[in-house]
Amino acid sequence: MADKLRANNPRLDGHRILLGCHRGDRAHFPENTMPAFRAAVELGLDAIETDVRMTKDGHLVLIHDRDVERTTNGKGLVDEMTLAEIKALDAGFWKGKEFKGVQIPTVEEFLELVSPTHTVINWELKEYPMDFGRERAFATIDKLASLLDQYGMAEKSIMNSFSEQNLEYCAEKWPGKFVLHGYLDYIRPKDHAARPQESFLDWAAIWRKDEEQPAGFAEDYAYAAEQEILPCILVPDTEEMYQKALDLGCRMFTSDDPAAAQSILRRLGAI
Repeated sequence: MADKLRANNPRLDGHRILLGCHRGDRAHFPENTMPAFRAAVELGLDAIETDVRMTKDGHLVLIHDRDVERTTNGKGLVDEMTLAEIKALDAGFWKGKEFKGVQIPTVEEFLELVSPTHTVINWELKEYPMDFGRERAFATIDKLASLLDQYGMAEKSIMNSFSEQNLEYCAEKWPGKFVLHGYLDYIRPKDHAARPQESFLDWAAIWRKDEEQPAGFAEDYAYAAEQEILPCILVPDTEEMYQKALDLGCRMFTSDDPAAAQSILRRLGAI
């Protein structure tokens, strides 16, 4: 099951530690923008995580929040705005005056950057069936899959979602085509699939943490291993946190400060 899927891209089979960034290099650049993505590519990271939403007129754009207010100079919901309205927003000024005028990118703009590279893309599918209905949620996935075929990126793509139904849709429509990433023990799942998510997941984020177990619980890592699911995590970019996660069995880190994370993992001899 999982071994066959991962065989499409040997880099994702868990044989070595991977490092990705969270919405690009968001420590130094506006998140989910082309400057943040270019910086990640220049660092030579294994992966970039980003968030996919669909505009009112059916274009795919990269932005985490449904409401544009936090990361732009505008207000409103992505799904109620046209691409022209989205492109009129300033998505960089809040990070610094040097980023004034930076736009929200389309998936196509991002693919033009990453498709010539070896970078794996971790696409977080943000259109949830419970919020938008299955038709729109799955249409968003279909559009993304079509673009990945167009740019030759299917084998370098991870489909990631808090929606089990989104991931089950990918597993059933394109068996073995995409690596699938979900969340173990997420306390507020967006929805549930018709079958256990363990039957189709390849990777899963270790989500359950507390003050005493900031890198996750050993039993969650053990459960992932039992289910042949590879564990990944996002923790503070410190040597202590990374060593704890490595000791527990983490195989991929997603970082908010990828340059710092890269240095940490090199000092620890993990990459």
